[in-house]
Order: sequence, then structure tokens, then C-alpha cells
Amino acid sequence: MAIFFITFVAFIIGFILIALLKKTSPPRPQETLRFDNAADIPAFLAEREKFKAKCLAFLEKFNLEYRHSIWADDDELEVDLQDETPVVGGKYLALCLFEPMDNLVGLHKVTGFLETVKGEGASRGIVITTGYFSEEAIRAAEGEPVELVNVVSFVNYLKKFEIYDG
Repeated sequence: MAIFFITFVAFIIGFILIALLKKTSPPRPQETLRFDNAADIPAFLAEREKFKAKCLAFLEKFNLEYRHSIWADDDELEVDLQDETPVVGGKYLALCLFEPMDNLVGLHKVTGFLETVKGEGASRGIVITTGYFSEEAIRAAEGEPVELVNVVSFVNYLKKFEIYDG
């Protein structure tokens, strides 16, 4: 009888350890953007208004019509957009985060924005940052109507759309 009890306890401990291992697995490495010196940093990564202009130019490339925007604080630009495409169009929201390039956007910003997207009845949301997203923020956005664009992706898109003037 004791052998069955020990086996049962070993199985329970095994399942607990497996669950903990999944939560502590190493994060996926994010591609990073580095500049050799400060003079190489593009103006849109250093100046707030130039960042706003690049964000709006980037969003226009997705056939999104700019409605209005407002700086919620020194580093958060909220943008209201409209896609007039029949059937798939609708309201889009963008959150452009002007932060230090090594900064991580956390879970609370992404989930807060996701709630705003749903609350406003928007079709989709886009978060653009001059930094990176935490693993928790990336997981929270999976399967949701929000796209996360970190600094590396943002610069790559700007180059692809030929609007990068670093």
C-alpha cells in the first residue's frame, strides 16, 4: 500500500515540476538594434515629433486614414485611424510609445491598450514602440486583435516602405 502512495506522490510532484518548468523556460531572444555612436541614431528615435511623423507615415502605408491623435503624456501618442476598405475596414487605434531604445513595454500597457481597442469597438490595434516588448506582453497579444511592432520591426518596415531616412 505504501508503494502506491509513494508512486502517487511522485506523479503529483512530477506534474508540479513540469508546470513550473514551463513557466520558467528561458525567453525567446529578441532581435536588438544597436548603433555604434549617438550620431548614428536616426532623428525619429531621438525626437518626439519626428517619431510621430514616422508613425503616421508608417500607418498610412497600410491604407489607414488618419483621423486625429493626441499625446496622452510625454511618451504615449494615441492615434485614431479609419480603414475605408469595404467589408474588412473599420476603426483602428494605434499607440505609439516613444521610449528609450532599451526599454521594455510591459504587460499592463499592452493589456490596457487591448481593452481600449475592444471598448472602442475598433477592428484592430497597433502598438509601435522605440523599445521592445516583454515576453508577458507578447504572450498577451497572441490571438488578439492587436499587433506589436518593436523598434527593430519598425525600422525594418520603414526601410521596406522606403520611408526610412536614418
